[in-house]
Amino acid sequence: MKRLRILASWLGTLLLLGGTAPVAQAEEPKNLQVMTWNMCGSQRDTWNCAGTGTPDQKTDVVKYHVDTNYVQAALLQEICEDDLTLLMGKLGSTWNKSFFPYKWSQNGVTWNSRCGNDGPADRADRIGTAIVVKGPMADARQYPITVPWTGPNQPFQCATAVWWDTTVCNAHLTLKGSNPDHPDWDYRDDQLAEIQAIVAGFPHMVIGGDFNAQPPDSAGGKPSAWIWPDGFYSTGPDTPGYLECDQTGAERTGRPTHDGGWKLDYLFSGEPRRWCALGASAYSDHHVMIESVAVS
Repeated sequence: MKRLRILASWLGTLLLLGGTAPVAQAEEPKNLQVMTWNMCGSQRDTWNCAGTGTPDQKTDVVKYHVDTNYVQAALLQEICEDDLTLLMGKLGSTWNKSFFPYKWSQNGVTWNSRCGNDGPADRADRIGTAIVVKGPMADARQYPITVPWTGPNQPFQCATAVWWDTTVCNAHLTLKGSNPDHPDWDYRDDQLAEIQAIVAGFPHMVIGGDFNAQPPDSAGGKPSAWIWPDGFYSTGPDTPGYLECDQTGAERTGRPTHDGGWKLDYLFSGEPRRWCALGASAYSDHHVMIESVAVS
């Protein structure tokens, strides 16, 4: 009680002298730079990544953007597990990682996808998606979403970047035609709806990855615009949903992120967007995308 009386006396004196009590200041936003990149890191012939660079060259791309564009979280697709280990050695001990493998499902029986071919001399480490974060990482986990009964099963994972109190999520949606038994089936609408429900529970969130879908307002994306659930892809500031990194105004479009001329890669957030950068790389058929957001 003595301490409270001293404080009250000091405030009374301040007011008598014509002063004002200090006003609590809102905490300054913390800038967070998030990168998404499909590294095309497979060494399996059927993945068509031959000629896109070595593991050393690919991991150097990530390190370059960490050093140059101050990336603090990276969402990586098609990365082999041993190459993730190589990357973490380059980033240093202050970084943390989460990895979940791709799987192949045959009538519901699954096994891990290999980085290389099936020969005894080929790489047998797993390939999948990764989240790497500067500083502590918490709550790293894979969330269940609809995947083919027969075909590739690609994980959806999230983790919290503790220093920013922000959850970052990595998605690699299933390409239409991936189920050989039902090539006309499209899983992306179910996956996007399920992802929307998951990320709605995070107070601060950035989600990105390879969505294997073109933007709904682009010429190539209009035929499959129906896969995007209402309230996910914003139609501009102060409208429901999340603004996309490369979005301008109300149009849900953006620059190509793939060598084929399509936009397939995205970064969405409910946090205020500071800037968005996109750059091609000689070491993948996908481009690097980086978004800077202000987290309050």
